[in-house]
Amino acid sequence: MKKTALILSALLFSTAAHAHRVWVETAHTHGGEILKAELGYGEFPEFEPIAKDRLHIFKPLQLVTEKGRENMVQKGKNYQFQTKKAVKDGSYLVLAEYKPTFWSKNKAGWKQADMKAIPDATYCEQSMMYGKNIANVGHESADTKIITRPVGQTLEIVPLDNPANVHVGQRFKVKVLFNGEPLPNATVTATFDGFDTSDRSKTHKTEAQAFSDTTGNDGTVDIIPLRQGFWKAMVEHKTDYRDQKTCQKLAAYSTLTFQIGHQQH
Repeated sequence: MKKTALILSALLFSTAAHAHRVWVETAHTHGGEILKAELGYGEFPEFEPIAKDRLHIFKPLQLVTEKGRENMVQKGKNYQFQTKKAVKDGSYLVLAEYKPTFWSKNKAGWKQADMKAIPDATYCEQSMMYGKNIANVGHESADTKIITRPVGQTLEIVPLDNPANVHVGQRFKVKVLFNGEPLPNATVTATFDGFDTSDRSKTHKTEAQAFSDTTGNDGTVDIIPLRQGFWKAMVEHKTDYRDQKTCQKLAAYSTLTFQIGHQQH
Protein backbone atom coordinates (compact mmCIF):
# COMPACT_ATOMS: atom_id res chain seq x y z
CA MET A 1 0.00 0.00 0.00
CA LYS A 2 2.76 2.39 0.99
CA LYS A 3 4.60 1.75 -2.28
CA THR A 4 1.41 2.39 -4.27
CA ALA A 5 0.81 5.62 -2.36
CA LEU A 6 4.36 6.75 -3.09
CA ILE A 7 3.97 6.02 -6.80
CA LEU A 8 0.64 7.85 -6.87
CA SER A 9 2.04 10.85 -5.04
CA ALA A 10 5.01 10.95 -7.44
CA LEU A 11 2.61 10.93 -10.38
CA LEU A 12 0.51 13.67 -8.85
CA PHE A 13 3.60 15.75 -8.15
CA SER A 14 4.90 15.26 -11.66
CA THR A 15 1.58 16.28 -13.18
CA ALA A 16 1.11 19.30 -10.95
CA ALA A 17 4.47 20.81 -11.75
CA HIS A 18 4.18 20.48 -15.46
CA ALA A 19 0.66 21.45 -16.37
CA HIS A 20 2.43 24.38 -18.03
CA ARG A 21 3.31 23.65 -21.63
CA VAL A 22 5.24 25.67 -24.15
CA TRP A 23 3.46 26.77 -27.30
CA VAL A 24 3.71 29.54 -29.91
CA GLU A 25 1.13 31.76 -31.55
CA THR A 26 1.87 34.01 -34.53
CA ALA A 27 -0.11 37.08 -35.55
CA HIS A 28 -1.95 37.23 -38.88
CA THR A 29 0.75 38.51 -41.26
CA HIS A 30 0.81 39.71 -44.87
CA GLY A 31 3.83 39.50 -47.14
CA GLY A 32 6.10 42.52 -46.62
CA GLU A 33 5.25 42.78 -42.90
CA ILE A 34 7.23 41.94 -39.77
CA LEU A 35 6.08 38.58 -38.37
CA LYS A 36 5.20 38.78 -34.67
CA ALA A 37 4.99 35.78 -32.35
CA GLU A 38 4.22 35.08 -28.73
CA LEU A 39 5.70 32.38 -26.50
CA GLY A 40 3.04 30.65 -24.43
CA TYR A 41 3.92 29.22 -21.03
CA GLY A 42 0.86 29.21 -18.81
CA GLU A 43 -2.85 28.62 -19.15
CA PHE A 44 -3.64 28.06 -22.85
CA PRO A 45 -4.64 30.19 -24.70
CA GLU A 46 -3.69 33.06 -22.35
CA PHE A 47 -0.23 34.61 -22.42
CA GLU A 48 1.51 35.76 -19.28
CA PRO A 49 4.97 37.13 -18.48
CA ILE A 50 7.55 34.42 -17.85
CA ALA A 51 8.87 34.41 -14.28
CA LYS A 52 12.37 35.87 -13.98
CA ASP A 53 13.78 32.69 -12.41
CA ARG A 54 12.68 30.75 -15.50
CA LEU A 55 13.66 33.16 -18.27
CA HIS A 56 17.11 31.56 -18.61
CA ILE A 57 15.47 28.23 -19.50
CA PHE A 58 14.00 29.55 -22.75
CA LYS A 59 15.86 30.02 -26.02
CA PRO A 60 14.77 32.90 -28.26
CA LEU A 61 12.00 31.97 -30.69
CA GLN A 62 13.35 30.89 -34.08
CA LEU A 63 11.94 31.35 -37.57
CA VAL A 64 12.51 28.51 -40.04
CA THR A 65 12.70 29.62 -43.69
CA GLU A 66 14.03 28.03 -46.88
CA LYS A 67 17.43 29.51 -45.94
CA GLY A 68 17.52 27.87 -42.51
CA ARG A 69 16.88 29.19 -39.00
CA GLU A 70 17.19 32.65 -37.57
CA ASN A 71 16.64 33.92 -34.04
CA MET A 72 13.74 36.29 -33.58
CA VAL A 73 14.12 39.46 -31.52
CA GLN A 74 12.39 39.85 -28.16
CA LYS A 75 10.41 43.08 -28.22
CA GLY A 76 7.73 44.26 -25.81
CA LYS A 77 6.85 41.84 -23.00
CA ASN A 78 9.28 39.02 -22.26
CA TYR A 79 7.20 36.50 -24.22
CA GLN A 80 6.83 38.67 -27.35
CA PHE A 81 9.13 38.28 -30.36
CA GLN A 82 9.34 39.47 -33.95
CA THR A 83 11.42 38.88 -37.05
CA LYS A 84 14.39 41.17 -37.71
CA LYS A 85 12.96 42.13 -41.09
CA ALA A 86 9.76 41.79 -43.10
CA VAL A 87 8.84 38.35 -44.43
CA LYS A 88 7.44 37.48 -47.84
CA ASP A 89 4.39 35.36 -48.61
CA GLY A 90 4.96 31.70 -47.76
CA SER A 91 4.72 29.01 -45.11
CA TYR A 92 7.11 29.08 -42.15
CA LEU A 93 7.72 27.45 -38.80
CA VAL A 94 8.31 29.33 -35.56
CA LEU A 95 10.06 27.26 -32.89
CA ALA A 96 10.26 27.52 -29.11
CA GLU A 97 12.56 25.59 -26.81
CA TYR A 98 12.65 25.18 -23.04
CA LYS A 99 16.13 23.83 -22.31
CA PRO A 100 16.56 20.58 -20.30
CA THR A 101 15.99 21.56 -16.66
CA PHE A 102 15.95 19.50 -13.47
CA TRP A 103 12.89 19.85 -11.25
CA SER A 104 12.73 18.10 -7.88
CA LYS A 105 9.90 18.02 -5.38
CA ASN A 106 10.16 17.69 -1.62
CA LYS A 107 7.88 18.76 1.24
CA ALA A 108 8.84 22.41 0.66
CA GLY A 109 7.76 22.28 -2.99
CA TRP A 110 9.46 22.33 -6.40
CA LYS A 111 13.03 23.48 -7.02
CA GLN A 112 15.20 23.74 -10.14
CA ALA A 113 17.64 21.09 -8.95
CA ASP A 114 18.38 17.36 -9.14
CA MET A 115 18.15 14.80 -6.33
CA LYS A 116 21.82 15.18 -5.41
CA ALA A 117 21.07 18.78 -4.50
CA ILE A 118 17.78 17.82 -2.80
CA PRO A 119 18.35 14.42 -1.11
CA ASP A 120 14.84 14.29 0.40
CA ALA A 121 13.12 14.75 -2.98
CA THR A 122 10.20 12.39 -3.61
CA TYR A 123 10.22 12.96 -7.36
CA CYS A 124 12.61 14.39 -9.93
CA GLU A 125 12.42 14.88 -13.67
CA GLN A 126 14.58 16.60 -16.21
CA SER A 127 12.04 18.48 -18.29
CA MET A 128 12.49 19.64 -21.86
CA MET A 129 9.74 21.36 -23.82
CA TYR A 130 9.30 22.26 -27.45
CA GLY A 131 6.82 24.38 -29.35
CA LYS A 132 6.24 24.62 -33.09
CA ASN A 133 3.84 26.95 -34.90
CA ILE A 134 2.85 26.86 -38.57
CA ALA A 135 2.78 30.43 -39.87
CA ASN A 136 1.14 30.94 -43.26
CA VAL A 137 2.01 34.46 -44.41
CA GLY A 138 -0.42 35.71 -47.06
CA HIS A 139 -3.93 34.36 -47.69
CA GLU A 140 -2.97 31.87 -50.39
CA SER A 141 0.02 30.30 -48.62
CA ALA A 142 -0.35 26.58 -48.11
CA ASP A 143 3.11 25.27 -48.99
CA THR A 144 4.43 22.08 -47.39
CA LYS A 145 8.15 22.17 -48.19
CA ILE A 146 9.42 23.81 -44.98
CA ILE A 147 6.75 22.77 -42.51
CA THR A 148 6.76 19.01 -43.22
CA ARG A 149 10.52 18.72 -42.68
CA PRO A 150 11.64 17.61 -39.16
CA VAL A 151 13.59 20.30 -37.29
CA GLY A 152 15.41 18.00 -34.83
CA GLN A 153 13.50 18.62 -31.60
CA THR A 154 14.01 15.70 -29.16
CA LEU A 155 10.24 15.16 -29.14
CA GLU A 156 8.62 16.58 -32.24
CA ILE A 157 5.24 16.72 -33.93
CA VAL A 158 5.78 16.89 -37.70
CA PRO A 159 2.80 17.98 -39.84
CA LEU A 160 2.51 15.91 -43.02
CA ASP A 161 0.38 18.55 -44.74
CA ASN A 162 -0.28 22.25 -44.35
CA PRO A 163 -3.35 22.87 -42.15
CA ALA A 164 -4.37 25.56 -44.67
CA ASN A 165 -5.28 22.60 -46.91
CA VAL A 166 -7.41 20.98 -44.17
CA HIS A 167 -11.08 21.82 -43.74
CA VAL A 168 -13.15 21.34 -40.59
CA GLY A 169 -13.86 17.63 -40.04
CA GLN A 170 -11.10 16.47 -42.39
CA ARG A 171 -8.08 14.54 -41.17
CA PHE A 172 -4.82 16.37 -40.48
CA LYS A 173 -2.04 13.78 -40.41
CA VAL A 174 1.02 14.36 -38.21
CA LYS A 175 4.00 12.22 -37.25
CA VAL A 176 5.55 12.09 -33.76
CA LEU A 177 9.31 11.62 -33.57
CA PHE A 178 11.46 10.94 -30.49
CA ASN A 179 15.19 11.39 -31.11
CA GLY A 180 14.39 11.43 -34.82
CA GLU A 181 12.61 8.05 -34.81
CA PRO A 182 8.84 7.43 -35.13
CA LEU A 183 7.21 7.09 -31.69
CA PRO A 184 4.40 4.48 -31.64
CA ASN A 185 1.61 4.32 -29.04
CA ALA A 186 2.03 7.95 -28.02
CA THR A 187 -1.11 9.80 -26.96
CA VAL A 188 -1.65 12.96 -28.98
CA THR A 189 -4.27 15.37 -27.68
CA ALA A 190 -5.50 18.58 -29.24
CA THR A 191 -7.75 21.46 -28.31
CA PHE A 192 -8.70 24.88 -29.65
CA ASP A 193 -8.94 28.40 -28.30
CA GLY A 194 -12.39 28.66 -26.71
CA PHE A 195 -13.01 24.97 -25.98
CA ASP A 196 -12.20 25.10 -22.26
CA THR A 197 -13.37 28.39 -20.75
CA SER A 198 -12.91 27.38 -17.09
CA ASP A 199 -10.62 29.37 -14.79
CA ARG A 200 -7.52 27.25 -14.34
CA SER A 201 -5.31 30.01 -12.95
CA LYS A 202 -5.43 28.55 -9.44
CA THR A 203 -5.32 24.85 -10.29
CA HIS A 204 -2.79 24.93 -13.18
CA LYS A 205 -4.38 21.77 -14.54
CA THR A 206 -4.09 21.06 -18.24
CA GLU A 207 -7.06 22.41 -20.17
CA ALA A 208 -9.77 20.03 -21.40
CA GLN A 209 -8.97 18.43 -24.74
CA ALA A 210 -11.21 18.30 -27.81
CA PHE A 211 -9.33 15.40 -29.46
CA SER A 212 -7.25 12.41 -28.33
CA ASP A 213 -5.78 9.43 -30.17
CA THR A 214 -2.62 7.32 -30.17
CA THR A 215 0.05 7.07 -32.83
CA GLY A 216 0.42 3.96 -34.95
CA ASN A 217 3.59 1.93 -35.44
CA ASP A 218 4.83 4.53 -37.93
CA GLY A 219 4.37 7.35 -35.38
CA THR A 220 1.48 8.93 -37.30
CA VAL A 221 -1.95 9.98 -36.13
CA ASP A 222 -4.82 11.84 -37.82
CA ILE A 223 -5.95 14.90 -35.87
CA ILE A 224 -9.61 15.66 -36.64
CA PRO A 225 -10.29 19.37 -36.12
CA LEU A 226 -14.05 19.79 -35.65
CA ARG A 227 -13.98 23.58 -35.41
CA GLN A 228 -12.29 26.50 -37.13
CA GLY A 229 -9.80 28.43 -35.06
CA PHE A 230 -6.45 28.28 -33.30
CA TRP A 231 -5.48 24.72 -32.37
CA LYS A 232 -2.80 23.27 -30.11
CA ALA A 233 -1.79 19.61 -30.39
CA MET A 234 0.49 18.14 -27.75
CA VAL A 235 2.35 14.99 -26.81
CA GLU A 236 4.61 13.96 -23.95
CA HIS A 237 7.06 11.11 -23.49
CA LYS A 238 8.86 10.03 -20.32
CA THR A 239 11.79 7.65 -20.04
CA ASP A 240 14.02 6.66 -17.13
CA TYR A 241 16.86 9.09 -16.48
CA ARG A 242 20.25 7.46 -17.14
CA ASP A 243 21.47 7.94 -13.54
CA GLN A 244 18.68 7.16 -11.08
CA LYS A 245 20.61 8.68 -8.16
CA THR A 246 20.58 12.03 -9.95
CA CYS A 247 17.00 12.04 -11.23
CA GLN A 248 14.17 9.60 -11.96
CA LYS A 249 12.69 10.66 -15.27
CA LEU A 250 13.61 12.35 -18.52
CA ALA A 251 10.41 14.09 -19.60
CA ALA A 252 9.87 15.61 -23.03
CA TYR A 253 6.82 17.72 -23.93
CA SER A 254 6.02 19.04 -27.38
CA THR A 255 3.26 21.12 -28.99
CA LEU A 256 2.20 21.99 -32.53
CA THR A 257 -0.04 25.03 -33.02
CA PHE A 258 -1.90 25.84 -36.20
CA GLN A 259 -4.87 27.65 -37.66
CA ILE A 260 -7.87 25.85 -39.18
CA GLY A 261 -9.91 28.09 -41.46
CA HIS A 262 -9.20 31.76 -42.16
CA GLN A 263 -7.49 33.74 -39.46
CA GLN A 264 -9.19 37.01 -38.61
CA HIS A 265 -7.49 40.34 -39.36
